[in-house]
Amino acid sequence: MEASPTISRRNLLRGAGLLGMGVGFGMTGLLSACGLAADDEDAAERRGGTLTLAVDATGGVNDPAFYTALGDWMAVDCICRGLTFISFETNDVQPDLAESWEISTDQLTYTFKLRQGVTFHDGTTFSSADVLASLGRQFNPDDKTLPTGASPPLKSLGANVASLEAVDANTVKLVLKKPDRMVLARLSDIGGRIISKAALDKHGADIGKNLVGTGPFKFVSATAGQAVTLEAFDAFRLGRPPIDRLVLQQVQDPSTIVSSLLSGDIGGTQFTPYSALDRLKGDKAVTVHDTPYSFDAILMIDARRIPELEVRQAINLAIDRKAILAQAFFGTGALPVGYAIPPSQNGHDPSLADLSTTDVDKAKQLIQAAGATGREVRLMAASDSWHPKAAQIIAQNLTDIGLKVVADSVDPATYFGRVLNPDDKFHDLMIWERNSYVPDPDNMIGALAMPAGVYGDFASGLKTLKGADAFAAELTEAKNLPDGPERTAKYSDIQRRFAEQYMVLSMLAYSCNPVVSGSSVQGMNVAGLGSHRCFMEKASV
Repeated sequence: MEASPTISRRNLLRGAGLLGMGVGFGMTGLLSACGLAADDEDAAERRGGTLTLAVDATGGVNDPAFYTALGDWMAVDCICRGLTFISFETNDVQPDLAESWEISTDQLTYTFKLRQGVTFHDGTTFSSADVLASLGRQFNPDDKTLPTGASPPLKSLGANVASLEAVDANTVKLVLKKPDRMVLARLSDIGGRIISKAALDKHGADIGKNLVGTGPFKFVSATAGQAVTLEAFDAFRLGRPPIDRLVLQQVQDPSTIVSSLLSGDIGGTQFTPYSALDRLKGDKAVTVHDTPYSFDAILMIDARRIPELEVRQAINLAIDRKAILAQAFFGTGALPVGYAIPPSQNGHDPSLADLSTTDVDKAKQLIQAAGATGREVRLMAASDSWHPKAAQIIAQNLTDIGLKVVADSVDPATYFGRVLNPDDKFHDLMIWERNSYVPDPDNMIGALAMPAGVYGDFASGLKTLKGADAFAAELTEAKNLPDGPERTAKYSDIQRRFAEQYMVLSMLAYSCNPVVSGSSVQGMNVAGLGSHRCFMEKASV
């Protein structure tokens, strides 16, 4: 939601009302992975077959400008490519549909030289007209190709665009109003995916049901609540994928995910329950991949409901993070020693470890000094994955320091909407997570501490606190610094003041969306899948 651009993608997709809906898992809908594992030199022998990935949900709409469910966004990742690409195996921005680019000395003008000879799935040839149509629709809220309810992820980028024009068929010029070092990285996100202009002209707002891109897989069919089916694109510019077909199958029952991985009915997923990982590691039928710790598990504190800084600090000090790691994540994760920037990203700084320490005695003292002993606080958490156990632990932690906790377990389909509603009666404390689709501090602390963003406005009320508005300019300055010690120091300074002076964000843990695959599946981009990005062009079964 780029009007509030830096929202947790996983929970925004929950907010679309699709993560807990649909017909659920049907075994007859699965297409089992087939073929045998082989070394790279035997890749030809591994061609063909179907790879089935278990996804959270599918709403049957695959549109880069429209949030539905993670399964649908994974389909967009496979169908379309963008001007730039980040593999997550490295955080560096790489050329994709843009062969190269030049940036003016004032950092305002980006001139993209487009790759020639690239073909869309509908047979049309990629050109600057497709770029203008695909990006321009997100920069214009009145564009007729946007479906009702669309919240384009590039909307905030568009607000900073002075002009977007085609110099010629193979050159695009993007001019900004203010410098933004994150432009290239953000164009690698799903919102930056390029659609066939011919398809947009033909299908308009229904493009999400007829998506046409240049990616490794082309759209075949999608059924809400069941599956999205894709097939290999012979003319993909990097070569035809080894597999013939990719199925993104909705599977919402944790035990079914585990049993289907073991039986081979599911070829891979990043939705494996944490509780099953130890068991799966001992079974030769599957591979439990080493997935980078890339997301923040967090507790948002609404300063409008808990106005005393001392009480918010006490809540942070009371949390038993080791218990959350052990019991909610079953050991799959790490303590948040770098505050909001996880260890997989540049800018991670372990010197911030003291911001997430546990000190129950000090917490009790702060509660007593604030006259808050016996005060009722309300805690809200989604009812899936690690959230319920973390809520149980936090509720006990806060009870132990003298607060009275009333908790509410919320269906994932409605959770996000309640987080966005400051009038919700359980808005005091909210368990959440921040996944990063662009692996950079700007997409983590740059989102969480932005006063006008979803976190700083709707969730925490940060923007109502004296002096907090200064973070907007500071975060802009930080994101425009080159990676290195100066940028890390700037982000560390912002995080320390954000935590010590405001404490609307209590870090719980770093963790990952654990990737597990059948032992015969090779070539998946595990780092990408662990961040809900779907790069399966090298996968084989």
